[in-house]
Amino acid sequence: MDAASSTSTLYIFLIAATLIAAYLVRRALIPSPLRLIPGPPAESWFKGNLGQLFNAKGLRYHHDLVERYGGVVKVHGFFGDEQLYISDPRALHSIILSDHDAFEETRVFIETNKVIFGEGLVATTGEHHKRQRKIVLPIFSTANLRRITPVFYEIAHKLVDALASDPNISTGAERNPIDMASWMSRVALESVGQTVLGYSFDPLETPSSNPYTSAVRELIPTLFSLSLVRQFAPFLAKLGPPSLRRKLVEWTPIKSVQKVKDMSDVMYNTARSILRQKTDGDAEDAPTSAAGGKDLLRVLMKENKNALHDDKLTEDEIIGQMTVLIFGAQDTTSSALSRLLYMLCTHPDIQEKLRDEIRDAQNAGNIDENGDLDYDILMSLPWLDAVLKETLRLYPPVPFVRRTATKTRRIPLWRAIHSDRSSETPIDSVVIPEGTTLFLGLAAANRSEDVWGPDAKEWKPERWLNDELIQGKASDVPRLPGIYGNGMLTFFGGERSCVGYKFAQVEIKSILATLLSNFEFSPTADRVVWNLSQIISPSVRKDVISPSGAREVQEQQGLPLIVRPIV
Repeated sequence: MDAASSTSTLYIFLIAATLIAAYLVRRALIPSPLRLIPGPPAESWFKGNLGQLFNAKGLRYHHDLVERYGGVVKVHGFFGDEQLYISDPRALHSIILSDHDAFEETRVFIETNKVIFGEGLVATTGEHHKRQRKIVLPIFSTANLRRITPVFYEIAHKLVDALASDPNISTGAERNPIDMASWMSRVALESVGQTVLGYSFDPLETPSSNPYTSAVRELIPTLFSLSLVRQFAPFLAKLGPPSLRRKLVEWTPIKSVQKVKDMSDVMYNTARSILRQKTDGDAEDAPTSAAGGKDLLRVLMKENKNALHDDKLTEDEIIGQMTVLIFGAQDTTSSALSRLLYMLCTHPDIQEKLRDEIRDAQNAGNIDENGDLDYDILMSLPWLDAVLKETLRLYPPVPFVRRTATKTRRIPLWRAIHSDRSSETPIDSVVIPEGTTLFLGLAAANRSEDVWGPDAKEWKPERWLNDELIQGKASDVPRLPGIYGNGMLTFFGGERSCVGYKFAQVEIKSILATLLSNFEFSPTADRVVWNLSQIISPSVRKDVISPSGAREVQEQQGLPLIVRPIV
């Protein structure tokens, strides 16, 4: 380690030691207002429960927390820091909507995203975030989504052609499995690249070699592996100007940190190059696709050009939006598509109902020259909508988000919780002190029996065909504060909700409808497991015999499925 790197490490150590000492003194002198909240013991004094919560195999732990302790659970961060894991619907309503001014993105999230994505929507707060959102939100209007729908179909047909030419599909009676997770990742990136940037990352014809593709695919798993290290990002953000912080990152002797830095550079430089090409080419007026539409970046640039001076985005802010939109849409969409195909494989009767619905709509007309359904028909198919909603409800690609309390608030609970101390009365509201870190359990809330009934943990698309559920609920049933699907939190809610949630629906539905029109999908005998790396992804676990004769468990990323062409 050279002298500069040693100095960087020493700075980090001194800052961390000072903050830890101050925290421990304060904790010893002031009784915690969270002392009665039930929760698991810390796994260790140093990292509390963070090693369990930020664990690739931690989905079961997240589930068990809520099952055992209820809608508000006390967990521990570094050095005994008390944090809350919240899935109670009334508490979430307060945090996301009615008291949103007291709960903000964590500094860890904001500062990490500034480094990786620049000044995009996920790296700004307060008025800065509102100003950016005001410019970005109009690009996802229904008119713009209708205009780019043919581009989604065009890319989906390229995927069909690529799959049809695969020898594992096109030859022989015995079908070898196809890794559909890899294909879903590729088609999602190409779809968002073409529709948002007017740029092809992956033509789906040959193995992808674009460095941006690798950067986007590997970023989330790499960041998740650094979840504990990232907790120190707010401290590092206070160390001098950006040039010094950049040097500190370069000197950090952790391979994963250097990998994130390199991926961030690739994404930033690619986005800046695309933006400048469009700017030099009078971007806002030029058509971009074979469908005759305009990519959404050009729409964003036009919105920005027409905005009031104080609302305009700088070049770096536009680049930030580009990287956020590409990254955010790619990983979550590929995760959702992978899960959809898996659920349809394991429920072949639903797969066939969905295929029949798509065929009937195609035979009824309202299609283009390629046989693709128009936007309005696609978005109105009942079974397609029900399958998508139910899959996103039960299996949201992002199962939790975190927040920090910027003001002390008392929040009400829908269901009272019971203290570990038997003498205490049930707790029907919780005081959350300023500075408390919260885990908001989106997946847990989406599975709440209080909200969805006794079958909440079952995958039942038909629940969305029930008019009573869609039109409203009884007054004694809580509502979640989400923006999609009767309040589910898959796309979050309030001022930090996903700006592109309608875009995601059109993209997923057009790809899924095209695939089901051309192929049948069935499962293999492989054991598929779903991993937590902030965004959920599948892998296959196999028992193998080692050369020494010992039984070992091996795991490989991917979702192998049997794919048969429809003749």
